[in-house]
Amino acid sequence: MKNGNRISAALTAPDKQQVIQHLKDAAATLDFLVTLSSEDSRSLRNIGVDGVPYALAGLDAVRADLSFTRRSFVLAEYERDVQLMEDLREIRAVLAPLYQKLEDTFRLVGADVMVTADDIYEDLGKDKGETAAVQAPYQQMRKRYQYRQGAAKPAKPGSQPG
Repeated sequence: MKNGNRISAALTAPDKQQVIQHLKDAAATLDFLVTLSSEDSRSLRNIGVDGVPYALAGLDAVRADLSFTRRSFVLAEYERDVQLMEDLREIRAVLAPLYQKLEDTFRLVGADVMVTADDIYEDLGKDKGETAAVQAPYQQMRKRYQYRQGAAKPAKPGSQPG
């Protein structure tokens, strides 16, 4: 069943620019953020759900008595890391739901757009080339289905592409 126009909203150009600028400002403020490769990400120990209390308990322990720690241990650096972890957790708590809403809304509006574009494509196919002004967009839209049909049917060995 086709479903279209399940969302109807608009974002003004100034509002869009304001959001983009705020995000750029946030990125500039968080200039220490990193991007891990897949390999690097897989190699890291995951903090998980119980890791935060574990790390905080470790901080409490070393603040109570440093004598049991290794010589290379630097309390100030561990405190900075734990504080950064806590600060980033608070930011994630705000950002994650916003990102999920953004993704879900993008998927919904994208699905609506595709349903309507399919209707347009179908109607253009019925035009049979009679309206010259729509032929270039129609040919562009046809590429999507030609590509998908071609990708879905691998060429037989020894045959030439059509």
